[in-house]
Amino acid sequence: MKIITQVLHVYVWIILAYCLISMLVSFGIFDIRNNRFLYSLVNTLSRLVEPALRPIRAILPNMGAMDFSPLILLLIIDYVVPFILNEIFRLIYASSAF
Repeated sequence: MKIITQVLHVYVWIILAYCLISMLVSFGIFDIRNNRFLYSLVNTLSRLVEPALRPIRAILPNMGAMDFSPLILLLIIDYVVPFILNEIFRLIYASSAF
């Protein structure tokens, strides 16, 4: 269980980095057209984060320029996933007692 929580912790940092870099690109502070490293970084982060954000964006209403899907994903990772993992491991340990 500790490995799973550590992987989720790393994924939270990946989500935060994706959000920060996306904001900096959208405000024009970073230019990914001329910076190959930054382009590959944004592309890699996008491939890691977008599959998890896509179902949340399908449910949330369109808020214009504001995208709350990363916040919802972070809340799910922080509150829902640990509850589910605890229940799964509780069931595994309970079934192994027999």
